[in-house]
Amino acid sequence: MRAISERATLLTLLALLGLTALSFALSYVHLGALNIPVAIAIAAVKATLVVTVFMELAVEKFTVKVSLIMGFVFAALLIGLMVADVVTRADAPLLPPPPS
Repeated sequence: MRAISERATLLTLLALLGLTALSFALSYVHLGALNIPVAIAIAAVKATLVVTVFMELAVEKFTVKVSLIMGFVFAALLIGLMVADVVTRADAPLLPPPPS
């Protein structure tokens, strides 16, 4: 079985440290409505680096990769269904005030 080289591990570590510094620096910058999307994008890149290098998914068999992808697909499906449920939900009817 192939293994991730020490050089790739070191470069990934440096990339993660750089992305962490970038994330910390951007926490002090007011980006308006882009604060959350930028933070999520940085977190996604960091998660991808961790999964592919430190969890050695880059050298795993195809079935392991498909299993991970299907897990993300099902999680996205559940989140999408939850959002659709909340968005299409009708307002609750107002109840009459209780008698005093």
